[in-house]
Amino acid sequence: MPPPRRSGGGGALIAAILGGGLVLLLIIGVVVYAVAIGGGKTPDEKLTAAASNLSSSGAVALDGTFGGSGGSLQGELNVTKGGRATGPVTWNGSKVTLLSADGKLFVKADKTYWEREISGDDPFFLSDGEQWGRLDENELNVDFQKNLTPAALATKVRSARNSTTDPIETTWKGEQALKFTSFSSTIYITDDDDAELLRYEATTPRVRVDVTPKESTDASSVISDMRTSMGELKDSFNASAQPRVSEWKKGGCNSDSGCTVEAKIRPPYNVETPVTIDVRFRITAGSLSGSDLGNCTSTITISSSSPQWASCRVTSSAWTRWAKDSGGTFYKHADYKVIGATEEEVQALQNGLDSE
Repeated sequence: MPPPRRSGGGGALIAAILGGGLVLLLIIGVVVYAVAIGGGKTPDEKLTAAASNLSSSGAVALDGTFGGSGGSLQGELNVTKGGRATGPVTWNGSKVTLLSADGKLFVKADKTYWEREISGDDPFFLSDGEQWGRLDENELNVDFQKNLTPAALATKVRSARNSTTDPIETTWKGEQALKFTSFSSTIYITDDDDAELLRYEATTPRVRVDVTPKESTDASSVISDMRTSMGELKDSFNASAQPRVSEWKKGGCNSDSGCTVEAKIRPPYNVETPVTIDVRFRITAGSLSGSDLGNCTSTITISSSSPQWASCRVTSSAWTRWAKDSGGTFYKHADYKVIGATEEEVQALQNGLDSE
């Protein structure tokens, strides 16, 4: 019989191969598992997601600081996709409600605030409580439509991809976040695949605000509140407009029964015509600061840049008594209430909301 065949170690080799295959499979499994755990969108893709979420929002709530020295606001404003803004803020130390829409700026504030803001000695139309007044739009150095609409913010988020520095993993008010910093702005977004903008800071315009995108239901509520506020503007005044008397008419005050006061009123230079003005004429005895002899009010609508006559008759017991007892020199005064928004302007503002 032939000698038995020598074992070539085939079984051990197969076992080694199978064992090595198992190790290899385990290694591959670990690698796949690690890739799955470390997967997700890149920072640039998360910026794109945050921008997309902003673009689809009907409005954004912005809570923080707006503007620099001379026009600084602190508080929360809702800004619509059309660039209309409203909300309660503190403006240079005073608590007011702001409404900015279609190039017009209105503020709702108490009597104390308006007494500081209105030029002239006697804002006779002020009452206790809060009133809407119109200010020159240049008094606020923030352009909401240009810089802070959902679409404008989305553009700024996309531009953060061009930042020369890498994003920083951080937190913002307890949320995991990515921070992107450039020369002109700082942006925080949530550190997840369906990212959202958390905060926006910029030097031009100067803003430092937390951002909350609003879905359609919340945005509709903002627009409804804005429509209500616009309806209240029919009783507003223009705090930045100051008419002047260009000519006083002589005569009309030779009777102790009353005094007809008449003057040509020059419209404010910075107000579009036609403009409606309530003119209150006053008379004082003996000097500009003399005793009050009465007043009356005339309402005129000026349709051009030319002055227009306004007149009314003062009839008062003070005038009658003074005219009978002593008479003498008296002085005429004119104070003004320039209407903040005509019915047509209010309607136009509200119609503009239909596009939101």
